[in-house]
Amino acid sequence: MDEAPSRAELRDQSRKRQSAKNRRLLLGIGGGVLVVAIIAVVVAVVARSGGDTGTSSAEQATTVPGAKMNVSLRLGNVSADSAGPPAQLAPEQKQAIMKVVGDYLEGATVDPLRSAKPAGDLSALFDAGALARVTGVDRGVMLDEGLPRVTGDLDIAAQPVGIVALADQSGTIVLATATIDLDIKGVTAMKGVKPLRILRKGDLVLAPDPSGAWKVTAFNIAVARTGAGLDPTTTTAPTSTSRKGSK
Repeated sequence: MDEAPSRAELRDQSRKRQSAKNRRLLLGIGGGVLVVAIIAVVVAVVARSGGDTGTSSAEQATTVPGAKMNVSLRLGNVSADSAGPPAQLAPEQKQAIMKVVGDYLEGATVDPLRSAKPAGDLSALFDAGALARVTGVDRGVMLDEGLPRVTGDLDIAAQPVGIVALADQSGTIVLATATIDLDIKGVTAMKGVKPLRILRKGDLVLAPDPSGAWKVTAFNIAVARTGAGLDPTTTTAPTSTSRKGSK
C-alpha cells in the first residue's frame, strides 16, 4: 500500500493547484464588483477616530460623521480532493474558514486604516510559523499599517472566496486553500489626492490546530497600494510561506 501523503505534501499539492491563479496577481480590476451576501461573513466595523500617532494634522483628523463601511465576503466555489475516500467540507468547516478570512480582513486592514495604529494580536488567525512571518518579514505585504488614515468611506469589494480542501487517506480534511481577491478603497483627509486604493490577491492555506480551530498555516499574497499621496506606487511581489517539513 502506498504511504499516505503527509500534511506538508498535501499543502504543497494545494499550492501547486493554485499557482496558475497567482500568475497575474496584480491585474487591474476593471468595472464595478457587485458583492451579494448569500453565504456571507459581513465585517461590520463602526467608524471610530484614532488617537495621536505623531502623524500630520490631516491624518489625525477624526472620522467624518456619517462615514460608511461597506464590505461583504461571499463564499464561492468549494471543492475537495482526497487521498482516500471522497471527502467534502462540512457547512461548519466552510463557516469557520470564512470567519478566519473575515477576521483577517478586519484585523489586518480595517482596524489599521481606521485607527492609524498597528494591527492587534493575530495569533488566533495564524499558526506560529505563519504568524512569525506576518509580524516579521512579510508584515508590509499582509498588514495595511503606516498608511494615511481613512476618515471617510471605506469600501471593500471582494470576489467570492473559493475554497479547495484536501483530505488525507482516511478522508479527513486536513488543509484548505482560500483564494482572496480584494479591492479596497478609502477616503482620507488628504486634499487634492486620489483615495487610497489597495489591491490584495492570493491564497491563504488553512489547517485545523490540535483544538480544531482553523488557522492560516501558509500564504501566497501580492499587494499593490496607490492613491492618498503614495508615491511611487507600492507594489510587492507574491510572498509564500510554509511550516517546517514542507518540500
